[in-house]
Amino acid sequence: MHRLSANPHLTHLLLANEFFVRLTAHARHHPGTSLDRWWSETTTTKQFRTITADGHGLWSSGDTTVGFFLEADTGTEPLGRVVAKLDRYAQLTRRGGPRYPVLFWLGSAHREEHLHRLLGGEVPCATATHAADPADAVWLAAGTTARVRLADLPSDHGQPVADNPTFDDDGVFLT
Repeated sequence: MHRLSANPHLTHLLLANEFFVRLTAHARHHPGTSLDRWWSETTTTKQFRTITADGHGLWSSGDTTVGFFLEADTGTEPLGRVVAKLDRYAQLTRRGGPRYPVLFWLGSAHREEHLHRLLGGEVPCATATHAADPADAVWLAAGTTARVRLADLPSDHGQPVADNPTFDDDGVFLT
């Protein structure tokens, strides 16, 4: 227990897990929704190799399944460094991997506003704050002005290639 409590990344780890716990809780109270995949940072990095997201998930609502990568922001990194991470997501997509939105879950509306000034490019991104239920219409996609539900964000599962763990060896989509 001491080793875990002494972990300098504990706050960040708890924040990332809280995001997924909130989605799980939402699904328990809203039939027709489900968190079909919850991968930790370690599993996400191992499976996708070039990215280091804080987590990856598949969220379903009705007949729609949206994949996403989570960047849980504690406010300790400069926003320029946060945005620089998007290059690796673009590389993943160019190799046939999924084109999932990168969800920046931020500590304040002020930081969210500043991050939006820097977002753009080929990687789909959306932001929301920690105060919000991540399944609700709280996500502001880069370049837009209306908030949408997680299930309404654009998501492309990519191609059934070796670098895409979203498909099995036979090209079947895995949830």
